[in-house]
Amino acid sequence: MSASTSFVDSFADNKQGRYNPRMDPIIPVENWRKGSQWAVLIKKHAEVVVFDDVVLPEFKKHCRRRPLPEFWRDWDKPIPAEAWKAHNCIPDEHYVQTLLAQSGLEEELTRRSVTHSAWDLSSSKDRERRGWHPVTYKVSDATPVLIKSIKDIDNIYYETEYRKEWCTSNEKPAPCFLFARKFTRGAGLKLLNSSFIAA
Repeated sequence: MSASTSFVDSFADNKQGRYNPRMDPIIPVENWRKGSQWAVLIKKHAEVVVFDDVVLPEFKKHCRRRPLPEFWRDWDKPIPAEAWKAHNCIPDEHYVQTLLAQSGLEEELTRRSVTHSAWDLSSSKDRERRGWHPVTYKVSDATPVLIKSIKDIDNIYYETEYRKEWCTSNEKPAPCFLFARKFTRGAGLKLLNSSFIAA
């Protein structure tokens, strides 16, 4: 695949608690973005990341990840209130997106990832498929139906911006994803040993 744009999943993040107002005025809230940590950058955009000396220092000062409940060490004690008050800034989901928005380069991006992940299975009865992490596909999930459903995705809807992104490559309709995650080792081997991936 050849493309003249970077692929960066990037959308306005207006959830409370992510943006730290102390970043203003260097990073104003209107440039605050979120997206997948999986990005494909053209050389021009990669150079912006490499030579950044404005946004990265602000992230180092003000961008901290809130402790996740599943990693709280003292299960017999409640999580302290100050932990919940912390801004839940996740650098690998905010930095590149915010930097490119801050640099005025969003019009040069294809604002989606090329890596598929399934996140919103909150109605699932399987506890492992709910929470802070993408679904991990098991051996039983690794079927031609799953692969076809991923290959058939031709658009992505961004709720926070009321925006639908139709997937194209060089201005022609194209599948949205080149990659998919997360698969158990067994599921990955099953897919690699089958013939329905390339189909």
